[in-house]
Amino acid sequence: MSLKHIFLFAALATLAACNLEKEVDIELPDYDGQPVVECYLEPGKPFRLLLSNSYSFFDPFGLDSTFLQKTLLDGALVTIAYNGQVDTLPNQLSFELNPLKIFNYTGKNLVPATPGLQYELNITLANGKTVQAQTTMLPLVPIDSIKTEWIIDSGDSLARILTYITDDTTQENFYRRMLNYSSLDSLPEQDFLASDRISTTNLLAFGTGYDLMPGDTVYNAIFHIQKDYYDYIESVQLAVFGNQNPFAQPSPIKSNVRGTANPLGIFTCLVYDRRMTILE
Repeated sequence: MSLKHIFLFAALATLAACNLEKEVDIELPDYDGQPVVECYLEPGKPFRLLLSNSYSFFDPFGLDSTFLQKTLLDGALVTIAYNGQVDTLPNQLSFELNPLKIFNYTGKNLVPATPGLQYELNITLANGKTVQAQTTMLPLVPIDSIKTEWIIDSGDSLARILTYITDDTTQENFYRRMLNYSSLDSLPEQDFLASDRISTTNLLAFGTGYDLMPGDTVYNAIFHIQKDYYDYIESVQLAVFGNQNPFAQPSPIKSNVRGTANPLGIFTCLVYDRRMTILE
């Protein structure tokens, strides 16, 4: 062994013998919770809103009997103005099943489906701070057709489905594609955003892999969404990715709500076409 290798071996042995672990206390600034607004106006359904409080990344998140009391923000005055009238959403807990949704402000009137109708949200919290937002009802973009294509692989019949919609090429449009197998409560097999920026035709297609078999149930949904909702969902996805990667830069949430309460969240219309397909 050369003298160079002997010195290198000794250095590595010394380094391995050292205790490189050291506890470091980092003083984190106090976190001020922000009100989080989620209000999705679905045509034909009641006006409903979820108003909650944000948590710090390091806050304990216990699902005990006091979870709703600590998380939901009650005592606010919530109104939605549209078409010359103002609806007040009482502080009332409500649920929707399949998929499960929870709301703590629920109105009695149903959301009109008129394209172009503008809505204005105003919230006054119990501490007097305010939240405002606006949105506009978009037209429905229906699913034109769903095509099933089969192949035979190792004796098994496998299929994929192709979903077609007709896009209005005279304006920029944004979409959210969601695909669930078995039930709407299952984790989405697909959930992504799309726009027609680079489309060269008015016929858009969304597909799957060849991973479906006879008897499978597919819930296929196409949402026609606004740019601010597109940006909001994209920013949430980037924030989740950043929390999972210690080397990623923090990603701010692109909200369309504003006000003296320094809120986070989204106020938008949910216009979608959903079809259920059972493969035979």
